[in-house]
Amino acid sequence: MKIGIYAGTFDPIHVGHVSFAKAAVTEALLDKVVIIAEKSPYRKKPHASWDHRQAMIERATQELRGVDHDYELASAMAHKHTMRDMLLAARRHYGEENQFWFLVGSDIFEHMKRWQDITQQHEYGGFVVSLRDDHTKEWLEDRIDELYDKNFPVIVKLVENQNPHISSSKIRNEASVNQFSQSVPERVHQYILLHHLYGT
Repeated sequence: MKIGIYAGTFDPIHVGHVSFAKAAVTEALLDKVVIIAEKSPYRKKPHASWDHRQAMIERATQELRGVDHDYELASAMAHKHTMRDMLLAARRHYGEENQFWFLVGSDIFEHMKRWQDITQQHEYGGFVVSLRDDHTKEWLEDRIDELYDKNFPVIVKLVENQNPHISSSKIRNEASVNQFSQSVPERVHQYILLHHLYGT
């Protein structure tokens, strides 16, 4: 199987995240995408606990074909920050016979050349990338060429970003004053209210 690993803060998960995961199945032709909340993201400190964020992912992925959550794998990846470590955890969990793809936004892919384990690319399928901000397809192709020039060959599948301007911080701010938009799945909205997350 071609399995996509979509790791992030997801504080909270929103429809942009969900649509990216769905596009990885329908456009990039992955068999399955697993969304995983990082326990201790090195880039930012989450506002909601890992348990709450993972529970919101569970609710957001209910009844979605090909998109799922996985508490066991998420626990195994709790403190994994490098691609190599995440890959090893996924292979132990699902089996080495599967092919693993990483879902990343173009803002993350922009810094790919700094990742210490990028040279392990031959051990996994590649990347599914969604364009963010003002990034274009041409911009992404230039970044891929730069990696090839540095002997870091990568395989990339580009999918359309249907929600490029959704912000988790804006969602949290709106939640703190009891305002909710369509950017949050209804089940996630109800979970936030039930557990009084983000100042609700």
